[in-house]
Amino acid sequence: MKKILNKEVLSYVIMFMSFFSICIFTNIFTRDLINVNSYGFYRVRFHILWILFSFSWITLFLGILYLIPKKYKYNVFIIMNLIIDVVFFSQICYVQSLGKFMIFSDLFVAGEGLQYVHSIFSNMSIGMILTIIFTFICMIIVKILNRKEETLEEEKKPKLVPILIFVSLTLMFRVSAYISLGSNKGVSTWEENYNAKSIYFNYTNPNASMFISGFYEYNVRAVYKYFYNLLTLDKTALKNKIDEYNNIYGTELKDNDYTGIFKGKNVIYVMMESVDSWVVDEETMPTLYKLKETGLNFTNRYSPFFNGGQTINSEFACNTGLYAISDKETIYDKTNMDYPYSIANMLKKNGYKAASFHANTKTFYSRGEFHKRLGYNIHYSALDMQKGGLLDENTNYFSDYNFISDDYLFNLMTDKEPFFSFFTTYSGHLEYSVNNKVYKSIKNKKLDRKKYSEEEYVYRTLVNDTDNAIKKLLESLEKKKLLDKTVLVFVSDHYVYGYSDSNYVAMKKNKINDRKELQNTPFIIWSKEIKHKDIDTILDTADILPTLLNMLDIKYDPKNYIGDDVFSTSHDNFVWFSDGTFIKSSSTDQSDESILTKVNYNINKNRDMLLTNYYGK
Repeated sequence: MKKILNKEVLSYVIMFMSFFSICIFTNIFTRDLINVNSYGFYRVRFHILWILFSFSWITLFLGILYLIPKKYKYNVFIIMNLIIDVVFFSQICYVQSLGKFMIFSDLFVAGEGLQYVHSIFSNMSIGMILTIIFTFICMIIVKILNRKEETLEEEKKPKLVPILIFVSLTLMFRVSAYISLGSNKGVSTWEENYNAKSIYFNYTNPNASMFISGFYEYNVRAVYKYFYNLLTLDKTALKNKIDEYNNIYGTELKDNDYTGIFKGKNVIYVMMESVDSWVVDEETMPTLYKLKETGLNFTNRYSPFFNGGQTINSEFACNTGLYAISDKETIYDKTNMDYPYSIANMLKKNGYKAASFHANTKTFYSRGEFHKRLGYNIHYSALDMQKGGLLDENTNYFSDYNFISDDYLFNLMTDKEPFFSFFTTYSGHLEYSVNNKVYKSIKNKKLDRKKYSEEEYVYRTLVNDTDNAIKKLLESLEKKKLLDKTVLVFVSDHYVYGYSDSNYVAMKKNKINDRKELQNTPFIIWSKEIKHKDIDTILDTADILPTLLNMLDIKYDPKNYIGDDVFSTSHDNFVWFSDGTFIKSSSTDQSDESILTKVNYNINKNRDMLLTNYYGK
C-alpha cells in the first residue's frame, strides 16, 4: 500500500485535480452562459463528451510530465499550470465582458482592450478566482511533496508500463469522445446548431463548441480550425454557396410607405457609445428623450455582437449591412476588402459628401484607413487634429459636448450639401468611476448625486454629456438653417456592458439578465417634419442601412446585404446572433425550424461574402 500511495503517485493525483478543476468550472460557467434547454445540452451524453475530451488531454499532460526528469518535472508542472491559468483567466473574463468565448483571431484585438483592464478586474467571477486559487494550492502541495526529489543526482529512466498506460488512456478517452459525438448524417440545416458532431466539425459557434469539447480541446481546436480554414479557403466554392443562398432567399426591391420620405436630405448619423435604453429619460437625456417622443422610435432594435470590439462591430454593421467575422485579420485591418454598397459609397453615388468623425486617434481601430475603405472621403480624428494644431490643445474632445461645440468640427460636419456625416461618440465609454477622464472634465454636473450610486451617477453624467452634445447639434443646425434639410439618425453601439451589475441593468431595462435580451438598444430617426411613431417591428443593426436607403429613395439590391428594410414586406420577424440563436417576434407565424435554417444561411452568407470579397473589384 505504501508503494502505491507514495509521494509520486499522490503528486500525480493532485496534478490531475488541478488540471481537471479548470474543466469543471468552465463547463459549469458555459452551462449558465448558454440556454442549455434550447440546445438540449442537459443530456448525459453531452456531459460525457467534455469529460472524455478533457481526460484525453489531462492524461497526455501527465504522460509528458512522467517523461521529464524529476528534478525538472514539478517546475514544468508549475509552468504548465501558470500558462493554463492565464488562458483560463482570459477566457472567463472575455466571455463575461463579451458573451462568447475567445477564438484565436480575437487575439488581434487584445491590444485595444488592455486600456480597460481595470474594468475586467473589477468584475471577475468568484468561481474563477476560487478555481485559480485551488490550482495554486495544488502547485504548492506538489512542490512541497517533491522538494527532496528535485535534488537527487541519479535519475531513473521512465518505465515502459506507466508510459503505455498514459498512452492507452489518452487514446481510449479520445476515441471514446469521437464515438460519443455521434453522427451528423442527414442533419438538416436548422439542426446543425444542436447536433454535437456538426458543432464539433464546423466549430463556428464558440459557446456551443466549448460546451461540447471542454476547455483544453476547445482552445487547441480553435487554433487548429483557424489555420485550417485559412489554408483550405476555396473562394469559388464559397461564392457558389452565396449564389445558392440568394436564389433561395433573394427578394426584389419594392416601394413602401416610407420610400423617399427623406429624399435629398442631409444625413447626420450618430452612433452613441454605450447609451442604453434605461437612461434615455427626461432627467438624464432630455434631448434624446424628446427626439424619441417626436420622431420614429424603433423600440425593438437589437445590437448583436459578432467579432472584434463591440463598438467596431456595430460601426461595421451600420456602414455595410454586414457583421464582422473571425479571420486572419480584424475587420478593420482587412485591406483586401471592397465595400461598393456601403452607406457612404451609396450616398456618394447620389452626390453626397461623406465624412466620419471621432475623438480618438485615427490609428485606433485603424479608422483612418478603414473608413476610407468604407467609402468616406475623409475621417476626422480630434486627437490627431489637436496634435496638428487644428484644434485647441487644452480641450478634452473625448467629451461629446466639447466635440460638437467646436465650430471648426461642426462646419466640417455640415460642409457642402448634401452631406453625410457619421459621428461616433465617446463620452459614455467605460469605466464608470470618478477617475474617468471625461467625467473629470465635465464641469457642470447637473444630475442629483444623492439619487444614485457612484457608478450609476458617473454613467448617467457621461451620457448626459452625450445628450448635451445632441442638444448643441440641433441648435447649431438651426442656427445654420440646416435643421429643416437634415435627417438625424441615433443608434447605440451596444448596451452598457461595462456596468458592473448586469442584474441591475436587466432590472432597469425590464429584461431578463440574458446578454441577447440586454442588446435591445436605442434606435431613433428624427427630422423636423416627421410624425412620431413607435415602431415595434423587431430588427437588428444590419437592417438599418437598407432601411435608410429606402427612406432616402436610393435604389439598392437587397442581396448585397444581410439586413433588410424594416418596412418591407419581406422583413424577417426575428433577430439572430453569432451563436445561431435568435429572438423572434411574438407576432411571427414562422416555425423555429424555418427561422434556424435562415439564421444558418445568414451566418454562412455573411462570413463567405467577407472571406471572398464577393462584391469586390
